[in-house]
Formats: sequence, structure tokens, C-alpha cells
Amino acid sequence: MSFIGWRMLSYWRSFLFHTGKYRRVEPVTTERLRSLPVPFMKIQITTRGSAGSSAVIMRGIENVIELANEAPEFYGRLLSVEVVTDSEPQRQILLQAFSHAPIGVHVLVVPSDYRTPAGTQMKARGLHYAVEQRRALWNRKPGRTFIVHYDEESVMVPGELRKLIACLAETPRRILEGPIFYPLDYLQASPLCRSMEANRPIGCYECRHVMEAGTPLHLHGSNLVIEESLENDIGWDIGCLDGEPFIAEDYVFGMKAFTQHGGEIFGWHGCVMLEQPPFSVRSAFRQRYRWVFGVLQGLADLKRSGRFGALSTTTKFGLLWGTRYRIAAFATGCIVSVLSFAVLPAFLAKTIASVYLNQEAPLPGPASAWLSLVGMMWIGSVFIGAWHNVADSGLDGPARRAEIARAVVAAPVAGLIESSAALWAVLAWARGARHVSWTPTPKTLEADAAEIRKG
Repeated sequence: MSFIGWRMLSYWRSFLFHTGKYRRVEPVTTERLRSLPVPFMKIQITTRGSAGSSAVIMRGIENVIELANEAPEFYGRLLSVEVVTDSEPQRQILLQAFSHAPIGVHVLVVPSDYRTPAGTQMKARGLHYAVEQRRALWNRKPGRTFIVHYDEESVMVPGELRKLIACLAETPRRILEGPIFYPLDYLQASPLCRSMEANRPIGCYECRHVMEAGTPLHLHGSNLVIEESLENDIGWDIGCLDGEPFIAEDYVFGMKAFTQHGGEIFGWHGCVMLEQPPFSVRSAFRQRYRWVFGVLQGLADLKRSGRFGALSTTTKFGLLWGTRYRIAAFATGCIVSVLSFAVLPAFLAKTIASVYLNQEAPLPGPASAWLSLVGMMWIGSVFIGAWHNVADSGLDGPARRAEIARAVVAAPVAGLIESSAALWAVLAWARGARHVSWTPTPKTLEADAAEIRKG
């Protein structure tokens, strides 16, 4: 518990002392943007075109168009959407749906026989195909340009998009991230999945710290904003690891950017992106497994890099052991959960007896105080995350409070499930398992049910 507690302290330090940096709250108007040297901004959505993905992609694009409709002559010049898909039918659906949009909506279909020079596969293959097209001047813009990476279900509402444009107009940083909340299709997800997602927003408080510090121990692939010239320079041709494709391309890209350009290129933009939780426990478990296994792949690749070897000993130690500690704290949560379920009843009984019957306490006072603090930080983190998630879910006051309470009550079981996925990934890696596959988390309830039936 102490091992995990030190990790939680990093969340809470950022939450308590740097909340103002976490999220931009001051509204930005179109009039203010007109007075700034605003850059061009391309919204990129990379997808395989799986079942149900077109509808959720359209939801994200419609919010961009909603902003553009406020001032078509202004935003129509600055904004565009680029969808990179493996599906030709999806291309036709999206082009037809947005044929009269006030901004450019472009759709690239990755050819089935396309191969990168390094043999990159999975999502990074599509990302690099887009890079190659941009290097060939596809959708070229005459000035500083940023790529805003979306997942299929990602949404940025107009107010947050305006804040992001204002931030990018003034920042010297070239890779930035912001917080992600999970209110979309919220009540369609199982209660356990909703409780699992409550852990994620407060984790972004730590992401804010590492991004501003210039040590990208973690990058999430959505709400990731990269200056186009830098992305074109680095590319996404990350290759494979011992013949197996990478499944955490965002982490690998971040490490490449750090070793090539240093930490001063990283920053935090503080504009909120909305996404949806997995609908089933099975999908959530697989998602967490991929996260951890993918980062373990990235660490193995990082250690082989010549640029990594040229870094200082202190920097190498921080990157390797900082990431390993994050993984270990996640995975050992499973062990702590199991032991807590076994030990907690007897511990509580002895604690009550020590208070009311003057018997010996089960632990010395300082140890009891520390473990109590760890427990409060854990429950508090779930509460804060659930509060962030339900704020944009459409739930009213009483229903909102009930949902937050439900997430907190379900947290012990939800935490056991997601930490067991992390532990399973660590154990699989330790025993030499290396085979991976990329099955995107289903984006609709129907697609999730079909995936479960398929097994």
C-alpha cells in the first residue's frame, strides 16, 4: 500500500497545488482569436473503420463544424478534419455526410498493400501513411500547423476548441496534451466500467506534471497535439519489436521525440476532450492489458536505442524506472486488493477493539495514520474522477450525486479488475509472451455485444 501510496501522492500534489494549470477555465471568444496569430489546426482521426465507428466519428466532426458555423469565413480557413481509415465504405459515408461542411473534411483510405519502410503495423501504420501524404504536400497549409489527434469517439466542444486555438497561438511547445473526461454514452457502460473510468481523470493531474517537466513517462494518443513539421520529421514508422508490432505507438513516439529533441518541446494545453468508457468489463480488461503490455514493449525498444544510450545516466534512470514504477504501482494494486479483502475484516475488528476495549492496536499509530491516508487518497481519487466524468454526462443534481456514490462503492471491485489486467500483462511479459494484436475497443453497445459473442 505504501508503494502505491507514493504514486497517489503525485496525483494529489498536482491536484492540491497546481489545479489552476490542469484545465483552462477562462472562456475564449472568436473576437479574441481574431486578434491572435492563430495557427492552422488539423483534427486527425485514425481508425480501422470497425463496426459502429462511423457514427461516433461523425459526432466528433459535428462538434468541430458547430464551432466553424459561428464564423465560417474565419474557422473555415483555420480548421480542417482528416480521417485516416482502412475502410473505403466509411470514406464514402463521411464524405457524403460532410460534403457541405464549412471546413474541409478529408478522408484518406490506407491501401491494403501499403507497407512502411520499417514494416510498421497496426495504428501507427495508418498514422505514418498520413505523414507520408503530408510530406507530399497533401492538405498543405501556409504557416504553422498543429495536428490534434482524436480517437474514434473523441469530442471537443466548441468552447474547448477555442481555448485550444488560443493556447496554440501563444505556445512555443511542439507536443502538448490535455485532460480527458469520459461522459459520452455514459449510462450505456456497465457500472464497473464507469467506476474504472473514474480513476483516469485524476491520473491526468500527474500527466500535466510530467508534460510540463518535459519527461513524457506517458502519452495518451488522443488529446495529443503535435506541431505538423515535427510530426513529419519524426514520423510514425516505429517498426516492430522482435517481429511483433507495437501497440502503444503513442509512448514509442514520445520517447523518440524526447531522445531526438529533448524535453523542452513538451507542454500541457489544458483543454478538455470528452470520450466514452468501455461498455463491458471484458473490453475494459483488454484495454488495460494493451496499455501495460504496449508500454513494456516501448521500454524494451527504448533501451536498444542509440540515442537513449547517449543520454545522461540520471535521465536514463528517470525514464526507465519512472515508467517501471508507474506500471508496478498499477499491477500491484491487484495484490493489495486481494489481501485487503482477506485482511480488512480482522483489521477493522482489532481497530474497533483497541478504541473501545482498550486493547492493543493492530498497527502503531503512525503506520495506521499513513495507511488511512493512502485509503483516503484512493477513495478521493475515485470521487474526483467520477465528479469530472459526470459533469458533462447530462445527469442532473440527484442523479449525478447517486452516480458518483455508485462509482465510489464499486471502486474496490473495479480496482481489482483493472489492476489484475495490468498484473496479467506484466506476468505475460515476464514469461516471454510477445504476440500482440490490435482490436480497438468497441465504440457502440451493439459492437461490444457482437465482440463478446465472437469471443
